[in-house]
Amino acid sequence: MRFCCFFLIGLLSPLGALADDPGLERESLRFLTEPLPPLSFLELETPTGFAVELVEALKVELGEPGDIEVLPWARAYNIASRESNVLLFSTALRESRRSLFDFVGPIATARIMVYKRNVDSASPQDLQAAAKLGSLGVYRGSPAERLLQQAGVANLEVSSYPLQSLRQLLAGHVRFWCQVDLSVARLLMQAGTAESSLTPLFELDRIELYLAFSGGTPRATVERWHQALARLYEDGRLAALYRKWFLLEPVAAAPHILWRITPEGKSDGI
Repeated sequence: MRFCCFFLIGLLSPLGALADDPGLERESLRFLTEPLPPLSFLELETPTGFAVELVEALKVELGEPGDIEVLPWARAYNIASRESNVLLFSTALRESRRSLFDFVGPIATARIMVYKRNVDSASPQDLQAAAKLGSLGVYRGSPAERLLQQAGVANLEVSSYPLQSLRQLLAGHVRFWCQVDLSVARLLMQAGTAESSLTPLFELDRIELYLAFSGGTPRATVERWHQALARLYEDGRLAALYRKWFLLEPVAAAPHILWRITPEGKSDGI
């Protein structure tokens, strides 16, 4: 009788189902991100940020174990490029990465904007007009710097980090400032300046950010995370996190899956 009871409990419980069906077994994911405030960063040695809180909420939704590791981007990307069952976030969608990862998202849309001081009466509507009116501040190695260089903008003031570039704008050392909108509210807080001190002028580009699952991660795992992200999108939890961290309304479309592209040019997920 005791044996029969244990046997029935094992059949009826989720753990028993997993044990009896090897096809349902799944390996734990490894969670990797980079220090990129306010998306992800360490605060008193604890990972935090918009993307970290989002992934933690998804882990709870799915009952996934594992800690989030904050590593330099090059190291995290190298691990995710070589090992299976790795979730790398927040990852920009690029064609060069389509053969390496299954993408779920977008989780956020980073808009590269041009800003001016609110007291400045100039209102250029494009990059060429702005460049004729004064210098543009940007920080070294940023996507904004690459865009401005590709556009042939000569009068750039390149800073070592974003906060320095913002302070140059506020002090009038540059007339315009190019920066990803997701980080502006946090930078203004660090500078001790109200958000109303800046005026956005126009958008240069958009970068969609995704959850990237490494090659070899089971299709079922990717689909489960997509479904969980869709639930957070539909019930407003994703939008609430967006407002908390960026003081912005989300502009990203409903979540979808972009399966890895094989060398033959076919989607690996179909």
